[in-house]
Amino acid sequence: MVIEQELAKIYEAIRVRALAEGSPVALRHVAQVCRDLLGADGVGVRLGDRLGLGEPAYATDQRAERVLELQITVGEGPGLTALRRRFAVLSADLDEPRRFRQWPMFAPAAVEEGLRAAFAFPLATGAASLGVLEFYREAGRSLSDAELDLALTLVQVTTGHMLAQVALAASGEAEAMVDEGLYRRWRTVHSATGTVAAQLGCPVTEALLRLRAFAYVSGRRLSEVADDVTAGVLRLPPDHPSWQRDGDRGKDDADEGPDQDGESGRRTE
Repeated sequence: MVIEQELAKIYEAIRVRALAEGSPVALRHVAQVCRDLLGADGVGVRLGDRLGLGEPAYATDQRAERVLELQITVGEGPGLTALRRRFAVLSADLDEPRRFRQWPMFAPAAVEEGLRAAFAFPLATGAASLGVLEFYREAGRSLSDAELDLALTLVQVTTGHMLAQVALAASGEAEAMVDEGLYRRWRTVHSATGTVAAQLGCPVTEALLRLRAFAYVSGRRLSEVADDVTAGVLRLPPDHPSWQRDGDRGKDDADEGPDQDGESGRRTE
């Protein structure tokens, strides 16, 4: 009964947001309600992809968008760990030695963005992995049991919404699942990846790695570098050393141990 009441409260909050806009329920409404109910300082949603990096689908604010993109650029972070290993990653304090060892490029950058905690939950059902729901906080503290239960309920709601959108998209009746601005930016990243692959005669996976490495070394956002490549104002040199960096963590994040201050993260499958 308590779970049903909680679900009813969440669905009503989502419906109210959509009605206020005069639009069908969309992923942005779900993410905004997740942020409000959990008291997060930002929420991001990434879709799964075959490369294990995911693609940003929605961010409640520009900082959350930068954090989503940062993880793709450096190939590490709580969202990618959750996506690859398919269990919740609860990082209550990013500003600690353990996190700096685990995510040496992501953690310092996230702290510089003013964030101290990140909680990532896979959006999955059965064998299907849809993506990841990420919550960010400026204060470094663990989720209480009640907050964790609420977060898992929000994951359930978000997963259900995304499954419904996939079904509607197949019939041509759904709104775009992702934010239009993010969608355009990531189409540009795909286009730039193809351009680099053609220019350098390398596989697409290597071309993306070169783009990501160039962005990291130059201190720029991946989407900005992609814009320059597609506009023809930037051509990556074939012998640039940056792409050879060992930037990608092993796909299983081998040093990932128990989370939530020593407690194992709950599986959400």
